[in-house]
Amino acid sequence: MTDKVINAIELKLQYKFKNKKLLIQAFTHSSYANVQSLEDNEKMEFFGDAILDCIVSEYLFANYVECQVGQLSTMRSNIVSADALRPIVDKLEIMQYLQVASGAKRIKSASKKIESNLYEAIVSAIYLDGGIEAARSFILHSLKDKLVNAHGALNKDCKTKLQEYCQHNKLPTPVYKLIERTGADNSPQYKYGLYIDGKCLCSGVGASRKIAEQAAAKKIVTKWRIE
Repeated sequence: MTDKVINAIELKLQYKFKNKKLLIQAFTHSSYANVQSLEDNEKMEFFGDAILDCIVSEYLFANYVECQVGQLSTMRSNIVSADALRPIVDKLEIMQYLQVASGAKRIKSASKKIESNLYEAIVSAIYLDGGIEAARSFILHSLKDKLVNAHGALNKDCKTKLQEYCQHNKLPTPVYKLIERTGADNSPQYKYGLYIDGKCLCSGVGASRKIAEQAAAKKIVTKWRIE
């Protein structure tokens, strides 16, 4: 990997490596490492995955205090999944620099986890080079939109699943109605009912309308085993 390529990667990552070998290893796929007798990035992927989970969990814990453990777990999964990380890597435009063996170039398009593996390896490399604060800065910056909208994505997930299920099965569109509001002004609790065809199927409670509606929708999604 040339100095020009290294500089280009650092510019896209917005991080300057003190130890360039860590960057090179993060971009070394096992197929290329085996041919060139180099260290691949698989252990970095393993370590980076743990760091990513930790930083994202820390952010969600601090910023979504009203959410239950199950909701936090779902939000984290939505953020760190291979499908979620793929567009992040595409946006960074760094896949072109992943070193693979000449006979294995198709792996870039064939593997469903190739982008997320690369992202995790980069997280590990940055951590090993600059410590936890450097890794946290990279993660929070590159995943900013997903982190900020984590709860919105959660709401959309269950409510959309239920709505699409109803449309597909020719059922009336779900309607959410406020049943009651309790608690002090600085810590209100909302209870919303989920109605289909005028019948209240269940209710959900939360610190906001969105959370309460999500809780209600999740009950039906779980009960009806909607995928």
